[in-house]
Amino acid sequence: MRSTRPIVCLLLAALLCIGVAAWGDEPTVFDQGVAAYEKGDFKAARDLFLKALEEQPGHMVIMCWVGSASLQAGELADAEKYLTEVLAKQPDYPEAYNNLGNVYLAQGKLDLAEQHYQKAIAQKSDYADARYNLANLYAKQKKWDAAFNEFNRAVKLAPDDADIHRNFGHALWQAGRIDKAIREYEAANEVRPNDPVVLNTLGILRLNSGDNAGAARAYEQAVERDPNMAEAQLGLGIALYNLGKFADAVQPLAAASTLEETSFAAKYNLGLAFAATDDLEAAEKTYRGALVLQPKHAKCLNNLGWVLQQSGQPDLAIEPLQKAVEADPRLDMAHVNLALAYEQAGDKDAARKQWENAVARFPQNADAHFGLANSCYAGGENDKALQEYLRALATEEKNPEAHNNVGLIYLEQSNFAEAAVHFRTALQQDPGFANAANNLGVALERQDKVEEAKGMYRKALNIDPDCEPAKKNLRRLEPAAETATG
Repeated sequence: MRSTRPIVCLLLAALLCIGVAAWGDEPTVFDQGVAAYEKGDFKAARDLFLKALEEQPGHMVIMCWVGSASLQAGELADAEKYLTEVLAKQPDYPEAYNNLGNVYLAQGKLDLAEQHYQKAIAQKSDYADARYNLANLYAKQKKWDAAFNEFNRAVKLAPDDADIHRNFGHALWQAGRIDKAIREYEAANEVRPNDPVVLNTLGILRLNSGDNAGAARAYEQAVERDPNMAEAQLGLGIALYNLGKFADAVQPLAAASTLEETSFAAKYNLGLAFAATDDLEAAEKTYRGALVLQPKHAKCLNNLGWVLQQSGQPDLAIEPLQKAVEADPRLDMAHVNLALAYEQAGDKDAARKQWENAVARFPQNADAHFGLANSCYAGGENDKALQEYLRALATEEKNPEAHNNVGLIYLEQSNFAEAAVHFRTALQQDPGFANAANNLGVALERQDKVEEAKGMYRKALNIDPDCEPAKKNLRRLEPAAETATG
């Protein structure tokens, strides 16, 4: 993003009689210099202007052009020399003050830059470019109020200048004023609608503000204008993923990964999209590719482990999950997934140890308490299991499996009323939980509420006609009844 704007020095050409070719004549050296400058070949332009200056020594406009071309070519000492000489000869030259301000800015002499921009404005109050450069200087110093004041003035003077809107938006973004930054980038887009850089930044800002739909629209327009802009492809994929359009997100994320092979973010997010579409093989391959770029990225290691678990390879999941825990011991999901991997791989001792470690590290993690509770329950430690289930529910109340298991423990303890409360809650949280309905029937039957119990057994069979415990319980209470349909 260009932060300063040098001004070419044509203003005084009519007064100072530069040798400009007449129609049909061969272009002069000066003309050739201007043409090179406009093409962006600043070194060649500088050399040509110096040659023109040899033909017309001391010519202020040519000297100003030399200064401008030197600035653009990075020859700051020469730029300062020629522009200072111009101002010594003609102090009322706002364009020269502006350009010399740019030289001082490039040299890091911010106080001198500010002084020269202000001198340019003092001589020409409606000088939009000088106000624009002064605004950028203030933004560089994080003097936000002063910067925004000058940007506002520059915008009023040049409302159709996309660069002013864009840099104003960038400064607002840096200052954390996202909504106003979006408005300025939208204005820049109205002035210059085919600029993919503006559209991409607009996508970034909308994404940061939580407007995923708006971000997707901006990114789509950026990609339409420049399909090879990897950053826009990446942003589009992320916005679509956030919108729940996982399949649609794959294509732009794959494009970003191809366009920029060293982009970890592209590969990582592509892995997320593949996993969300249940393409576990592609997700595994993509995560592994991302880890080549960042081998110790804890979340990526965790996600690879999760994918391997989901694809029935818990033995292979253990290693990346161990690495995830080592890379970031604060990543609670990695601890939980590692315990699950041990469990699925049949290593109950390692699983139990890891569950206890997870609970100790993350006492507010419901999944850790739930996992430890399941481990205790499977080992016949009902009291400890009950304690952990209740801790899990205290952290995250919506967990129908935990409520069902608490109910089972209370049932074994002959606490039928409490068991019924938890079975009923499990069924409320998951109306398709046939076993919870059956278990509620058992708790009600133990309280001699036989008709209510029958109703629950029928409900279980309505949910799942193959629920064998409900079939047996209803058949026991109604030997002649047709239990298949409830």
